[in-house]
Amino acid sequence: MTTTTPIDMPPSQPMERATTLPPHYYTDADIWRVEQEMIFRRQWFAVGRADQVAEAGDFFTFDLVGTPMIIVRGKDGVPRAISAACLHRFMPVAEGSGNRTSFQCPYHLWTYGLDGQLIGAPEMERAEGFEKADCRLPEIRLEVWEGFVFVNLDRDAEPLAPQLTTLAGKLREYRLGDMRTAAVLDFPVSGWNWKITVENGVESYHHIGTHRDTLEPFFPGHFTSHDDVDGPYIYHIIPTRDRVRLPAKFPVPADLRDDQWSQLTVAAVQPSMFLAAQPDEMDWLQIIPGATADSHTARWWICYRTDAFDDPDFETKLEGSKAVLTAVHLQDIDACQAVWRGVTSQYAAAGRLSHLEKGVWQFDEWMKRQIARAS
Repeated sequence: MTTTTPIDMPPSQPMERATTLPPHYYTDADIWRVEQEMIFRRQWFAVGRADQVAEAGDFFTFDLVGTPMIIVRGKDGVPRAISAACLHRFMPVAEGSGNRTSFQCPYHLWTYGLDGQLIGAPEMERAEGFEKADCRLPEIRLEVWEGFVFVNLDRDAEPLAPQLTTLAGKLREYRLGDMRTAAVLDFPVSGWNWKITVENGVESYHHIGTHRDTLEPFFPGHFTSHDDVDGPYIYHIIPTRDRVRLPAKFPVPADLRDDQWSQLTVAAVQPSMFLAAQPDEMDWLQIIPGATADSHTARWWICYRTDAFDDPDFETKLEGSKAVLTAVHLQDIDACQAVWRGVTSQYAAAGRLSHLEKGVWQFDEWMKRQIARAS
């Protein structure tokens, strides 16, 4: 286990008296090292969607804080996460995505089955005691929840699904598990801390400023209703102005409730997965940590139910969704960049939170609990 530097977290506080984290919690290198160990190496992290590995041999690769891995569906139909580091001289045995019957390291051509078992190792006959049968790429814990593929580098972590039972019930009518990925939009960030992006995503207070000409006219921030949650997720809804029903480009589930027709349903699974569900569409944000405290990738996914892909105007409608999502996120980029400029100021200090920033408070309190375990 990586040795971490103990961090004195600010004391927990009730929502009515809540403040932001102190500015140095976004910039300090020691805090970033503790976050890597206590957050990204011990919590469930959403790496993708199950539709990416729909068939045997389908795979994609992912790097989580220096741990390259392969997500692959085996010949037995089971999705797995396995280490990508070759057992010989460490080179990753796969990059990108696709479909394969095996993985071969390009360095010395060691070959592994879809389950990670070593099946080929050229010129190893003279290595005394070496047996291919004894070599298998380590498996990483994986769970599929509502179509999301989560991994956890901590073998002793609690299972994810039981922790999200209540959230799954709240999202049931959207049938998120039936959705397929239509587009992925990457926004690489080199200039601010990942927590700033998370906090921006879990509150709608900023609709009145940052999104005053995009989201605010349809989803007024002051209409937001938050759930009281003491767990690894955040949930809130934003009704439309005057409860106007949202338009749908594609068919929607027959059991969708009336209120779900006229609201944006927002949920975040800690630490860095955020989704926004509408009647016929789900957009979700994957925040991928970078190598430093001020770098990460914001990856937006657009998902529709399977029948949407048969629509003759699918591509045109998808381009419309991409344009709206990009416009909104570019506004968020401007806001997060400006926050970073302020948080690095010598005069920056923790500020009070509005009741509309309950999601920020919930995220920060969750962060405090995880980091306190390092002390």
